[in-house]
Amino acid sequence: MLELSRKLSTGFPHLRTDFYIVNNKLYVGEMTFFHGTGFGKWWPEGTDEWIGTFLKIDNISK
Repeated sequence: MLELSRKLSTGFPHLRTDFYIVNNKLYVGEMTFFHGTGFGKWWPEGTDEWIGTFLKIDNISK
C-alpha cells in the first residue's frame, strides 16, 4: 500500500487515498486531493493563506 500510494501521489502536493483489502485483493477507493474537502475553517483568519505559501505548484496549466 505504501509503495502504491507513493506512485499515485506523484506530482500532487497532497493526496489521501483510501485502500481496501477484500479477499486478499487490494483495492483503491477514494482519492482526495484537499484535506477537509477544501472547506475547513482556519483560525486565526489568514492562517490558510500563510500555510498556502508553503505549497509550490508548478505544473498546473494556466
